[in-house]
Amino acid sequence: MTKKQQLYYLIEEFVKGNYSVKSFCQAYEDIFYPDFPKNELTSEELSKFEFLGGVVSRFSPFDEDVKLYPNVYFTEEQVKESILNVYFELLHQHKCDE
Repeated sequence: MTKKQQLYYLIEEFVKGNYSVKSFCQAYEDIFYPDFPKNELTSEELSKFEFLGGVVSRFSPFDEDVKLYPNVYFTEEQVKESILNVYFELLHQHKCDE
C-alpha cells in the first residue's frame, strides 16, 4: 500500500468511526511526516493533505491550551470538521474518478 493509499484509507476509517481524533492525528503524522513522497499526489491532494497535516499536528485534547492559544491549537471538533472536509472534497471525488 502506498503512502497515498494509506492516507485515503486512514480518512475512510476515521469517517467509519474506527479511529479517535487522537489516534487519527498520531497515525496521520506517522504517514505524512517527514518523508512523504509528494510526487505521488496531485496538486489538489497535496494542498488538502498539507492543510490537514497542519491541523492534526496542532491538535490539543486540553481545553486550557486552546483557550490560552486559540490560533495555535485545534480542538477535537475542529479536527473532526477538517477531516470531514477533506473527505468530502477529495475522497469522494477520488472514488468518482475510479
